[in-house]
Amino acid sequence: MAFASQIIITLGIIYAIRLGHNLFKNVRNANAIRLPVKIVPVDQGNVIWLLSSSFTRRYAQKMLPDSLYKRLNLAIFGWEFQEGTRPFDELVGRHGHQKSQSFIMAGLGKLEFWTTDPLAIQDILHRTQAFEVPKSLEFALGQFGPNVMTTNGSQWARHRRIVTSVIDERISRTVFTESMRQAGGLLDDLFPADAGSITAAETTKLFDMLKKITIHVLMAAGMGKQVSWNCEPDGELEAGYTMSPTVSLTTIVANIVGIGMLPTGLLIHWPTWLPGGGNMRRIGKAKFEVQKRNETMIQEQQYQQSQTKSTEPNIISKLVQASLGSVSSQAMTIDEMVSNLFIFTAAGFETTATTLAFAMVLLARNPCWQEWIHEEVDSLTSNHSENDRDYAIIFPKAIRILSFMLEVVRLYPPAPHIHREITASQTVQTTAGPVVIPAGTKVYINSVAAHLLPSWRDVNHSSDPPSFQNSPEIPDELTFRPSRWINPPGSDNVQFRPPKGTFVPWAIGPRVCPGQKMAQIEFTAVILTLLARCRIEAVSLPNETNSDMETRLDGRLHDSIWKTVLEMNNAFAPRPGSGLGMRLVNRGQESVV
Repeated sequence: MAFASQIIITLGIIYAIRLGHNLFKNVRNANAIRLPVKIVPVDQGNVIWLLSSSFTRRYAQKMLPDSLYKRLNLAIFGWEFQEGTRPFDELVGRHGHQKSQSFIMAGLGKLEFWTTDPLAIQDILHRTQAFEVPKSLEFALGQFGPNVMTTNGSQWARHRRIVTSVIDERISRTVFTESMRQAGGLLDDLFPADAGSITAAETTKLFDMLKKITIHVLMAAGMGKQVSWNCEPDGELEAGYTMSPTVSLTTIVANIVGIGMLPTGLLIHWPTWLPGGGNMRRIGKAKFEVQKRNETMIQEQQYQQSQTKSTEPNIISKLVQASLGSVSSQAMTIDEMVSNLFIFTAAGFETTATTLAFAMVLLARNPCWQEWIHEEVDSLTSNHSENDRDYAIIFPKAIRILSFMLEVVRLYPPAPHIHREITASQTVQTTAGPVVIPAGTKVYINSVAAHLLPSWRDVNHSSDPPSFQNSPEIPDELTFRPSRWINPPGSDNVQFRPPKGTFVPWAIGPRVCPGQKMAQIEFTAVILTLLARCRIEAVSLPNETNSDMETRLDGRLHDSIWKTVLEMNNAFAPRPGSGLGMRLVNRGQESVV
């Protein structure tokens, strides 16, 4: 027994020495880069650390001294939103830099280069051959095969060429029309025709209803399957399936980081007697049925198009059409089309749903901006009935709604960072001069902090609503102000274009998100439909003043965490009694309320 203990102690000492050597080596290499260095006592890329640290963040914050927690928090996945610009604001006087916009993080694993420098951001995101998407993305986003988000080099170029040809104006029109139809279904649900003259409707499920809109829209635009608002989640199923398309897709997305990364066969045959066995099998079935259903639809499209039969335009039909029109060496395989279709639907519905959720709270928190948007909505809809709102007419004129969305994703970007990797040493251009980053370093663009740079300060106040009052204690770049996105009258462009490298919610350069316009169209159509009929409010708590409510809403917005995307805690599928109550007030009945 004593001998076994000695072996364990010896192995522990050897392991500790090895970790110490790795840390010493990483700190030495980091200091050689001539950038400020942040030292963290963990391996940030360790799988166990990645999965466990985010769940223990709150406990660590309570138990550890503030200085130690702030250092450790930088190694916990998704730290960017909580920390904001603080890690960069502290980088003063190191190696002669007055204030650096980049630093090196040295821990027990690989070195990490973190930046908010606009020049470095441009350089990194435009050099797709040198700065590649990480191989780890394949485990979460490439489960059905290679796609436009997980590939690099010539393989990515092939995917990109086909995918960009898919999103055209016919798809955009489908997204706009279906978004209005689904948002109308939400309103009809809250204000049923047989319930008399309802002046207001309250719910804690508004955010889940918005998620339902986005998944239904992408079912229509992606697969050509128009789903009615009131359909049951597991309604009528096709033969051979145990889940509807909506349920199977949402099940995968909810588990895409974590259990859902395990192989489908392993999940399906997971022993039911093990903890969580039923849930593991359910996730496995969802993955299997999504792949099977998409393969079947793609094969049907291939047959129809081979017979020169016309089909309704949707992402599946256009993927098949674009691939059939390519030479054989450039065409997509079925697995690749399945994978790209999954990316369009899964990534699209989650990011847009969370952006709409933030938007609802911000509308309730900032009634002056809601009135500002109402003015535009009324002007756009006054001569058009709900069934006569045309995409080509409405969307280009919805300047304030789009500005509102851009300000939402500036302060609450769905992806708080952009990750790239390098296999050879690279010279990065920064505002402080060129910096050589050694091979194997992980490269991170902190989009949260980049969106809060002083360059956003005092950008055009001419379009502010008269009732808007900015607190002098809050810097302008930290203030929610959608009007900053509208240029002064007489400018060449109505929409403000931020300096290059300062706004990256959809990335920039060759790998800019191909679904960017789809997200903007869907957001515009949903906001237009909801605000044409309603005013958005938060349900007040007993004895709560307006000031108390504003503080509470600010707290809910700040209490956000990056899961698959950045989202408010307990916003979707809230626990009983803990959701955020929202009220939709019928604008035609406001005087009665």
